[in-house]
Amino acid sequence: MRALITLEPYARSINPYDLLARINCGQIVECGRNKCIIDLSDCDTNILTMLRDINYVGHISIIDQIISRDLDTLFVVAKETLLGLIGNGDGTFKVVVRRMDKKYPVTSIELAKKLGEYLAQFARVDLEDPDYIVYVEVRDDSFIVAHSTRDLFRKRRETIPSDWVNRVVGIVDGPKEVYEAMDLVQLSHALGIEIRLITNPLIVDRAFRALRLGSLPRVRIVNIDEALNGIDIPIVLSMHANYNERKLIEVSREAFSKGLRIGLILGNEYDDVSLNLRGRAMYEIRLGPMTGHPMRTTIALAYGISVIYTTWLMNQ
Repeated sequence: MRALITLEPYARSINPYDLLARINCGQIVECGRNKCIIDLSDCDTNILTMLRDINYVGHISIIDQIISRDLDTLFVVAKETLLGLIGNGDGTFKVVVRRMDKKYPVTSIELAKKLGEYLAQFARVDLEDPDYIVYVEVRDDSFIVAHSTRDLFRKRRETIPSDWVNRVVGIVDGPKEVYEAMDLVQLSHALGIEIRLITNPLIVDRAFRALRLGSLPRVRIVNIDEALNGIDIPIVLSMHANYNERKLIEVSREAFSKGLRIGLILGNEYDDVSLNLRGRAMYEIRLGPMTGHPMRTTIALAYGISVIYTTWLMNQ
């Protein structure tokens, strides 16, 4: 049995023989690009569990075949791999493709989609929490076809529930600078949260192009009349508010218990929230101690979101 071991990004400097020393068996077949192929033929049956317990091991896949870069052959071998996993049973799968050769004309996402659509004839697809992973690595002159399981491929990292991102919306009143829009776009991209901007679309377009993102995150350009659509509890975050984080925690608990959607309304780097939006908010809340200096918009939004999510975690 040969395993393809992907190390965590922070472990690029790890000597591959440190890995062998930890499991006390196996042979390095090749190593590089933050990955190792290890022959585990002389190892105990619990070797995969031992590998998974090493902190800097990110993913583990069992190699089925290394084939020429021919799509027809890839589809045949991937089908054999999947059927070998599910047999006559009821198992879900997901295709993961990593393109080590960036010159290969088909992107990882495109190849995963094509292969996944083909394999969906034989088993049910589950993109969120599959039983099995069909793993394909595109190399300079070959495809590695491998498989993994839910527990081997993905570490169980504790995170907030994914549906929470739909229950908080950021609304920013009039960002004027490209760098400010860039920060907000990146925040949306990182958290998956919807951010509505009341601003000139050209500013957001320039920010998007400067960031060179593959797709625009959940960032919308809105006018002031539609800014609060679908928001149950609109809250202004302002250094001139009377309430502090205690009120935000109280409101967050209410939203959590009733399944309500919070909208955090902020001004831009130069101006506070307009009177029009303030008049439509249910609460105004000040964040942080009284220093006399305002937070940057993106920092204040991230701070507010963190208070809400922490409250929800404590109330789970």
